[in-house]
Amino acid sequence: MNQRRTVWIRLLVLVVIWSGAVLLFRNHRPAGASAVSHDVDFQIQHQGRTRYYSVHIPRGYDGRRPLPVVLVLHGGGGDARITRVQTQMDQVADRFGFLAVYPEGTGLLRHKLLTWNAGRCCGYAVKRRIDDVGFIAALLDELPRRVPIDRERVYATGMSNGAMLCYRLACEIPERIAAIGPVSGTMGVDGPRPRRAMPIIHFHGMLDRNAPYRGGVGANAISPVPHRSVDDTIRWWCEVNGCDYEHPQITRSRETVVKVYTPAGKNVDEAPAPIVLYQLLEGGHTWPGGVDVTERFHTGKLVRSVHASSIMWNFFRQFSTRGRLPPQP
Repeated sequence: MNQRRTVWIRLLVLVVIWSGAVLLFRNHRPAGASAVSHDVDFQIQHQGRTRYYSVHIPRGYDGRRPLPVVLVLHGGGGDARITRVQTQMDQVADRFGFLAVYPEGTGLLRHKLLTWNAGRCCGYAVKRRIDDVGFIAALLDELPRRVPIDRERVYATGMSNGAMLCYRLACEIPERIAAIGPVSGTMGVDGPRPRRAMPIIHFHGMLDRNAPYRGGVGANAISPVPHRSVDDTIRWWCEVNGCDYEHPQITRSRETVVKVYTPAGKNVDEAPAPIVLYQLLEGGHTWPGGVDVTERFHTGKLVRSVHASSIMWNFFRQFSTRGRLPPQP
């Protein structure tokens, strides 16, 4: 009974935080965005439910050329609006010219406290067996009817529960996703082994108390879900991608350790599907370089020297579902 009460108290605190973050959102619009940069909300029917997603159309888009797509998946208890604030992905989309697409999970409320069914986690979506992989696939089927997209350059990133869904998408619909960039979340499924290698860039705080780097149940987690460790997740994908897990290329700085996994004898610019891991030495359960929307919920330090959204785009843009692309200016 006490445990259930604690969970409900934490959920109520989240409602307050998300409501405050909506106000914060209004003050964090992309700097320099003009009238031709705009956001459009859509809904589709899937699995007998109305599902929602929002699309940011970048500044200066002419409406004709197909654009790459970055799916940005909110964390457990989040929603599209909060994720816009947290990741600042709209700014990156305006600078580099891609669609930032913010799908929403499901929950008891329409646009708050939403979760994804990423396998083991999380909450409402897992209990109701929501087919979120099917929803994302349906979204990608419909999106070209709304705006021209480059179907071979669709990427997925996400925070926490959203990061876990990235890994599930990579396993189950790898033919639709060119690369993934999980943040503060690991694999929540045990497969299936995908039919193609998947380029991955993963960011994780070493002091994350919600989804611990070393795995297990987080001391600050809302629900007692045991998480897979980051190292175990990276090892699994090294086997899939044919990368040398034991001998990564390592770069150290004051706040990070960056490990690059490639096939033996290849550097990151040659590997067809490298894996890049950013270990944030003092980082918590936050989006590096973004906006801390959960500071009052004790989610730990936000590392500002690493701008995850920009770094992952520079990684994504090297790949399509057909493989590595020629170098771009």
